Amino acid sequence: MPGLNQYMQETTTQLKYDAIVFDLDGTLADTFPTVLRIFNRLMSPRMGREWNFEELVPYFGPPETVMFRNIFPEGTDLDEVSEEFYRLSREDGADIRPFGGIREIVDDLRKSGVRLGVYSGATTEAARIRISHAGMLELFEVVLGGDQVNNYKPHPEGLIRMISHFGVEPKSVLYIGDMVADIDAGRGAGAMTAAVTWGAGKKDELVSARPDFIVENPDRLREIIFF
Repeated sequence: MPGLNQYMQETTTQLKYDAIVFDLDGTLADTFPTVLRIFNRLMSPRMGREWNFEELVPYFGPPETVMFRNIFPEGTDLDEVSEEFYRLSREDGADIRPFGGIREIVDDLRKSGVRLGVYSGATTEAARIRISHAGMLELFEVVLGGDQVNNYKPHPEGLIRMISHFGVEPKSVLYIGDMVADIDAGRGAGAMTAAVTWGAGKKDELVSARPDFIVENPDRLREIIFF
């Protein structure tokens, strides 16, 4: 991770938090159509059929390298699958865009001096590729993927590491995600949590997870972050 002072700017009083951490897929950017397309390009020739998104969702959480072990039959060359996955990820990203209004919020946060990070269940390389396709990679101080932790979401290990890196109090951190696992991870790390409803998570399940905030549109997210 970069040094603490590399991205420091003067923090204004406009912000309610010292650090903001985003989940990636379904929260920061609309990546699921591209991810599903890439997975089907991997799975169709090896498994004889394509999957729909609902079939793939239960495998989300661990990084893709672990997902491959859980999805593909025994005997599959997983090194070959991983190599092809990263090649396809680099090539196929033209459809990835930030959700409406999110880019503007992150731009304002970056200018404010708040510490900014992405904690994704995807591998760090895959996350960085997708954030780059969305045109936002340079806006984040750190991107942490599921391949860099011993315990995946909903375990709080990744967020605890990010909070330590930022050198701030847990309650001054807001973690924003679209899945119950994100909310559980944030709570476990002692951070504030916001559940967005435009991703893969079902609203009733997100409400039941008791996040600090339910966010149905980016304007509401702006109200939560800024004074």
